[in-house]
Amino acid sequence: MISSVSVDICRLSLAELADCAPALRWCLSDSENERADRFVFERDRTRFIACRAILRGIIAQNLNIGPADVVFAYGEKGKPFLEDHSLFFNLSHSHNEACIALSASATLGIDVEHIRPPTRNRWIDLAQRFFSVAEIQALSDLPQRLQSKAFFACWARKEAYLKLHGLGLSLPLDQFSVNVDPDAPAKLCSTEWRPEDIGQSVLYDLPTSPGYRSAIAVAATGSVTINDTVISGIESFPFFEKV
Repeated sequence: MISSVSVDICRLSLAELADCAPALRWCLSDSENERADRFVFERDRTRFIACRAILRGIIAQNLNIGPADVVFAYGEKGKPFLEDHSLFFNLSHSHNEACIALSASATLGIDVEHIRPPTRNRWIDLAQRFFSVAEIQALSDLPQRLQSKAFFACWARKEAYLKLHGLGLSLPLDQFSVNVDPDAPAKLCSTEWRPEDIGQSVLYDLPTSPGYRSAIAVAATGSVTINDTVISGIESFPFFEKV
């Protein structure tokens, strides 16, 4: 287990990349392009293409190869990884915000969530379906005006932890607890599934654009240095000069 870890975070606005996304398809694999074509809505297609292209560009810069030469392998639940390189990464996007995390020394999981008002039920009603007993109680104790912010803070922290282990939503969300308070530091409080993770993995909240919550989980026993970068366009990547 790594005691001290450095993590690079790249944040990007998918709205700003929407116009150039179709021209980035050249660097995607055949399976990625086929997946893009299956999206019903154009906005979802362009977001997927932009995310994958920028992810490939960032990895390519780190490995000194072309973005089309990046080859992904996939875990049992679909988490992508690099089979022949010791570079760990994870990607998340929600609405118009995307976050990419990379580390040369530790596995990680990242999540970003677009904060939105409930459509029918209160967020506490949804929490009662998925969250742990401790999380439901903590959310219930908050004033209703704070529950939306707290719900998404909790959800981002929980999903980041799941993605650390490449589980997606296959592990019931009530099998572990994180702190709910959106203004307190992120923390893994308990886990019935992997008790040893207490003290062997850490959670951090990440900076985001207004209206979003983001968190990262890292397999580390000590401090984690987070380097945050905002990508405003593809000009950062010489591979994409043809766009």
